[in-house]
Amino acid sequence: MKTELCGIRSEADLRTALDADPDAIGLLVGRRHASNDFISVETARALCALLPPFVQPVLITHLSAPDEILNVFRAIGPMTIQLHGETTPEQAALLRRELAPSVKLMKSVWLSETNGYAQLSAYLPHVDAFFIDSRNPETDQVGGTGLLNDWNLAARFVRESPIPVMLAGGLTPENGAGASK
Repeated sequence: MKTELCGIRSEADLRTALDADPDAIGLLVGRRHASNDFISVETARALCALLPPFVQPVLITHLSAPDEILNVFRAIGPMTIQLHGETTPEQAALLRRELAPSVKLMKSVWLSETNGYAQLSAYLPHVDAFFIDSRNPETDQVGGTGLLNDWNLAARFVRESPIPVMLAGGLTPENGAGASK
């Protein structure tokens, strides 16, 4: 199991996250939905500089316009971008062409009975992984909601996807092992 710890906002947050020995840390830049975890480009760049070897920085963004995403990416320089907004498959294709294969793209998805793998398969040629997260329609918050995903829908999505899938949404030390089954 690989772990990404998101919502790192300060050097103190980063030190705490690194104590958990994550594979990646998520830096949220480019807010469009409700969240308290977004930081400036400058803060993200400074936090990336403090990372030890083998901990991957991930740019997590609600932005969907490729030019905006590319500007933020170029200012920070992570090797993975998590598209957490309303990015279309066409926009993901443009980002893939611009960033070549050296930068990995993940597409965050919010599953429901009517929004599953079949509806999201158009992203396959353009992204390297999917990231299943939770959404709170009452607060317009996407990710970081503390709400559990429907693990049956997630398991079906994982079985159908030919690319890696990460799971988020209400995971805790108590339920994380069960989520990986």
